[in-house]
Amino acid sequence: MTVSDPASIHLRPATDEDRAFLFRLRREAMRPHVERTWGGWDEADQRRRFEETSDFAAHEIIEVGGEAVGCRWVRELPDAWELCRIYLLPEVQGRGIGTRIIDDLCEAAARQDLPVRLRVLRVNEAQRLYRRLGFEVVGETEFHVLMERPVR
Repeated sequence: MTVSDPASIHLRPATDEDRAFLFRLRREAMRPHVERTWGGWDEADQRRRFEETSDFAAHEIIEVGGEAVGCRWVRELPDAWELCRIYLLPEVQGRGIGTRIIDDLCEAAARQDLPVRLRVLRVNEAQRLYRRLGFEVVGETEFHVLMERPVR
């Protein structure tokens, strides 16, 4: 799949029917990072954690040309927008989809004079993308890097 037309990238609200797809996304996008961080992937434990920590109604499905390829979950806080989750299937990563979705989010937050915050696993190379998009490191935890894109 090529993304030659940015207009072919759409977000739609997630539905209950998307639950299995959302977990598949987590597995495919995050498993290598989880394994590098914690030494393994326990399918049942990961599914339980995903169910317990996800606000499924707040997720949006990223579609390209009508095909589901990822998801986004944004939480609007009083002082910032938090990008809680952005997952793309590995086969579509590196094609500008994430850049477009994140840029659009940052522009919308900036119109409200709010920064965008996120946290990313230390081992996740997506940090390079976030830095390229103007995010700065604002803190660290044992496993995560905390980043923020200030209002421009």
